[in-house]
Amino acid sequence: MFTIILGFATSLVYGFADFFGALGSRHIRPVVVTFWSGLSGLALLLTASLFMGADFSTNSILCGVIGGIASAFAMTCLYAALAIGPISILSPLSAVVMAIVPMIIGFAQGDRFSLWGWLSLGGILVAVVLVGFVPGEDVRLPSMKGLALGVGAGIGMGVVLLALAAAPHDSGLASPAILRGVSASLLGIFMLFTLRRNDTDAAASRPTPSTRPTASTKIWFAVIATGFLDSSANLFFTIAARQGSLSVISVLTALYPLGTIILARIFLKEKIAKSQMAGIVLALAASAVLTIA
Repeated sequence: MFTIILGFATSLVYGFADFFGALGSRHIRPVVVTFWSGLSGLALLLTASLFMGADFSTNSILCGVIGGIASAFAMTCLYAALAIGPISILSPLSAVVMAIVPMIIGFAQGDRFSLWGWLSLGGILVAVVLVGFVPGEDVRLPSMKGLALGVGAGIGMGVVLLALAAAPHDSGLASPAILRGVSASLLGIFMLFTLRRNDTDAAASRPTPSTRPTASTKIWFAVIATGFLDSSANLFFTIAARQGSLSVISVLTALYPLGTIILARIFLKEKIAKSQMAGIVLALAASAVLTIA
């Protein structure tokens, strides 16, 4: 019961992080948002490790490095996929793939469920698609490149979950902290390369320099909140994976679009489509059945 609640909380917090990250990306380049939110998340984890401990053993470092590389890869693929679109298909696709990857490993490691358990997990995966799908007039099939990037993002995020789950149980916050540091470093290098290339292209196309709008303090608070929430979700997942089934926690984590939808409804007054509402109800019902399956 506690594991399922923690897994559900993980998905909500991941979704909250995406909401604030999306707000920041409206005013700042997404790669910049990802880099600085990564640093703020790293600062949070390092502070928390003073109280929760961190054993930087060889295994915990290895898991953190693998997770950090996978995280940077996943975020790069995800932003590229969403830029190509359609978001309504590629976003839930990446979430489902993210859940399936740990499920396969969990099954190989001995995860077994009753019929009701499998039906519940399947229902949650269907709910992921319904929650992440945003119906509209411009709903088209994605290109092969978009599909490849969406699947790549899902695989990368799945590997992140596997790395966190594989970290030694007595290593504290060592692996999540290293994951965040490696990911932020790689994305920082990519950010510098991207900004320099964009500035060079802009200078070549415009003879006179242009000024860029300066992001407000509220936007930078959103960026910091993104890092704090994302790292908190990593922490929740790590605790849940050490106590319960990897397959169950991974499937519940894939419901992260739910957190984004909730905050968008509260703060931006965005409407929730009927299909999304059906997905929310299905997710809650399936999660309730899963607690007793």
